[in-house]
Amino acid sequence: MIEKNLYIVGMGPGDPGLITINAINALIRSDFIFYPEVYGGKHKIAYGIIKNAVKFAGISNLDEEKLIPLEIEMKRSTGRNDGLYKNNASKILDKLSSGADCSYVTLGDPMFYSTYWGLYASIRESLKSDKSIKITVINGVSSFHYSLGLIGEPYAVKNSSVLISVPVKKDFDEIKKDIKFIADKSSRPQVIVFMKAGDYVKTILKAFKELCGNEPYEQRPKLYLIEKSVLIGDFTERKDLNFDYFSIFIGVFL
Repeated sequence: MIEKNLYIVGMGPGDPGLITINAINALIRSDFIFYPEVYGGKHKIAYGIIKNAVKFAGISNLDEEKLIPLEIEMKRSTGRNDGLYKNNASKILDKLSSGADCSYVTLGDPMFYSTYWGLYASIRESLKSDKSIKITVINGVSSFHYSLGLIGEPYAVKNSSVLISVPVKKDFDEIKKDIKFIADKSSRPQVIVFMKAGDYVKTILKAFKELCGNEPYEQRPKLYLIEKSVLIGDFTERKDLNFDYFSIFIGVFL
């Protein structure tokens, strides 16, 4: 039985310098490289990262026929993802069944809030019947860890707790409850991280204010926002609180 490889490759938060050697090697070994493309979107972030990544291995012109986009819905979902993921899985399985080694690229880390979950759910049954397919997960630098590096303060230390939350589809009370859970911990520092916080920044700020008083931005807590891999200064003073969908909001109780 000929083994067919499917590499699930984490590409990190967007900086080509943070792509691992294992990730680059997987891309080089692959006959086909699949990458997520936002349905109806204009920006091909993953595509650009792939092209830059292989340059580290001295490959300046990657064969375009190896690169196959897979459409998914992200922020503006209309309920098409179930069908899209099944269709995407079929495309990958077709290439694997022909004997090709393939990679599926995802931003950040494959096992940490990535598009891999929907793809895996769709190919899981095929994996039970076809034992020749070997999946290898190649971890990437998660945007959460990258964000802590931008802040530059080692807040996640002994006896501290970290709560990671996704505010999408949560109401104000649920977001407030998440913050209170961390705020009530006795040891310090305590950290709460809101992934995909863009549309919820205003709501998160309101929850902090209700829990910590009218001026919560002095010492307790410290608040940070990362948008497009950049630490945003004085964001609480901005009148316009519209941020990118993938923005990360971090609150630290000292």
